[in-house]
Amino acid sequence: MKIAAALVLVFAACRAPHSDCAPLLAADRAFAEDTRVRRLEGWLGAFDEHGSQVGEDFAPLTGRAAVRENMASFFADPANELWWEPDTARLAEGGNLGTTSGRWRLTKKRADGSIEHTTIGRYFDVWRKLPDGSWKLLYDIGEPDAAPEN
Repeated sequence: MKIAAALVLVFAACRAPHSDCAPLLAADRAFAEDTRVRRLEGWLGAFDEHGSQVGEDFAPLTGRAAVRENMASFFADPANELWWEPDTARLAEGGNLGTTSGRWRLTKKRADGSIEHTTIGRYFDVWRKLPDGSWKLLYDIGEPDAAPEN
């Protein structure tokens, strides 16, 4: 409940011009690229030490160890490919809390390289700005649009 209240406050407080969001969008895009290249380690690298990811049952998994445990088998399977691109970013008035959202796509490939199935959806992330100007992920949640396409 506290997390939901915090998310409402973030959206209510977002009034920063879009150009101020460029570093946040860049952080999300860098997160996507790092995950594509380093897989699990790239995924974990974006999370704040107290960051949370929402599991398939919508329960938050908090801390890098919990996120690692949840995502390890997914990233260990080379047939799984995860892509995303932010299309929206907002900053709270103080400039140290922000959100990104966008589209994601999970593709599972067969051994011959053909696509077994694809799932698409939307994600929503909450970030915090560190004193050095970098951004760390506090909260990650996503939901598929529909059943996987075959």
